[in-house]
Parts: sequence; structure tokens; C-alpha cells
Amino acid sequence: MAQSYQSLAKARNGRGARRGVERREAILRAAIAVVGEQGSEALTHRAVAQRANVPLSATTYYFDSKEELFREAMALAAREEVARLERLVLDLAPRELTPAEWARELSADLTADLVAEPAKHVALYELALKAARDPALRSEVARWQVSILRLAELGLRAAGTSDPMTDARIVVATLGGLILGQLVSFDPNFEHDVLQPTLERLFESLRAQAPAGAAAGQRA
Repeated sequence: MAQSYQSLAKARNGRGARRGVERREAILRAAIAVVGEQGSEALTHRAVAQRANVPLSATTYYFDSKEELFREAMALAAREEVARLERLVLDLAPRELTPAEWARELSADLTADLVAEPAKHVALYELALKAARDPALRSEVARWQVSILRLAELGLRAAGTSDPMTDARIVVATLGGLILGQLVSFDPNFEHDVLQPTLERLFESLRAQAPAGAAAGQRA
């Protein structure tokens, strides 16, 4: 009988721990939405609690300050964005795609994500801007930027450019500017009229600078 009570207690504790993890994640996702839709100045425990549909006491239980809440929420957004791009690059890299095919695949994926989660992308720009004024946030932004550059370098190495490390900075900077422009001034034809042709021209230009046979040599 005692063993049954112990098993029941463990099961209840396990369910309680899962609920705690789920509630904490819901609070973080609500914080991302608030920052992306209203700006970091709108981030308060009350605003996040309302968005997450949880008691105000729940947000203060998990996060002592709105600064901690912002930092943890942005870290989650950055980690998930890196993971999403990593899946995309690792899926495309082995295919030996042409520059036009790389441009088409990347444009479709990035545009779909912009449509699905615009607030997340705005929130990440908000993180970068706050980091320019708050040194405490710079290490998080640096980790995010290094990860994005590493993935871009991996993709460009697979595409056969001659200097993947430098080219990665060019591509990341280009994408950052184009995505920001789309978030500010929505273009319904962004994928096919803006992003895809720009990336195709950029990839072809970078690939053309590679020595003859370099692409084949890198894939060998």
C-alpha cells in the first residue's frame, strides 16, 4: 500500500513539473508576442500575464523582474530561430543545389516564417537594438549572430563560394536588411519580386568568384 502511495505521489509530482515547464514556456512566448507587437517598453508582468492567460502571480513566480523576463524570452526566440535555420541548411547542403535553387528554397522558407511569426522577427530586432544600449544583453546577441554566421558559412561552403566566411557576412547582412524592410513595409509579392531574385543574383555573383573547379572540389 505504501508503495502505491509513493507511486501516486511521484506521478503527481511529475505532472506538476510538466505543468510548470509548460506554464513558464507559455509566459515566455507571450513575452515574445508583446515585445514583437508593442515594443520592449510595453513588456510588463501584467501585460504578459494577460497575453498568456495566467495569473499575475505566475509571471512573478518564474521571473523576478521584467528585465529577466525580456532576456529569457529573447534567448528562447533566438535559440528557436537558430534551430529552424539549422534544420533548413542541413537539409539543403547535401543536395548540390544551383544558386537559383538555393535562392528559391531559402526565399520560400524565410517568407513563410515571416508570415507565420512576424512578431518573433520584430522582437529579435528589438533585442539587437536594446543590446546596443545595454551591455548585459550583448553576449546573447553575440551568440545568436555567431550561430547565424556559422550556418550561412556552412551553406555557402556547400554552394561552392571561394570565401564562405566573408560571404556569410554579406549574405546575413543582406537578409537582415531585406527582412527588416518587409516587416516595416509589407509587400505581398516579397518572396518572388524581392527576396528570391536578390538572393539569386547575390549567390550567382559569389559563386562566380570561386576558382574553376572549386565547387566540385569542396563537394568531393
